[in-house]
Amino acid sequence: MLFTAYLAVCLSNVAIKDCNRETALNWMVAPGENRSLAFCMTHGQRYAASSGVVHEGEYVKIYCKSPDQFTRPGVQRG
Repeated sequence: MLFTAYLAVCLSNVAIKDCNRETALNWMVAPGENRSLAFCMTHGQRYAASSGVVHEGEYVKIYCKSPDQFTRPGVQRG
């Protein structure tokens, strides 16, 4: 199975368990697919660190799912 890294950027006052696609300031997809969850998580962390989308007072939560588990991946910014 292949995995895609999805990144949710949430405000720091949002509990980690509540950070998801609906509560995120920004929802994005890291390019590429990974053959293992470990590589997917590492890829997501690297992509978040290099993308510049996380600002002061925010954090990123990474989801690794098969590409078909989210129907409309894309970028949203509130």
